Amino acid sequence: MTERAAHLVDGVIPPVPVRQWVLTLPFRLRYLLAWDHGLGRAVLAVHARALLDFYCQQAQRQGFATGRTGSVTAVQRFVGGLNLNVHFHTLALDGVFVRSPAGRLAFHAAWGPSDAEVAEVLTTIRRRVGRLLRRRGSRPTRR
Repeated sequence: MTERAAHLVDGVIPPVPVRQWVLTLPFRLRYLLAWDHGLGRAVLAVHARALLDFYCQQAQRQGFATGRTGSVTAVQRFVGGLNLNVHFHTLALDGVFVRSPAGRLAFHAAWGPSDAEVAEVLTTIRRRVGRLLRRRGSRPTRR
């Protein structure tokens, strides 16, 4: 794991601010994702899209209409006690790259998310995962 992290830092993630986002899931959904890898990929896609949308919307509020960002996610299946606990650790570029008219890229850091913005991202993920589960014939989890 340490070698992978070093590779990400040295060769993949550009030298810009990075924020870690962790998505934990209700127990029922953790078990579904443990056995249904297609569903796990779909939930991860929902999570990643919500984060990318958050950064692009924030960039638009800062006056950058065409900003792009990126992320990388590690899917963790267990915790220290080796109990099943599927969850996602995502490293997101904490801002956006914007291309100038001359074609050069410049990074513009995001504002730190407020508690309300984090709650909004989570609400978006929860709503979209619920729709995904309904489309696949599963009941959304209740909390």
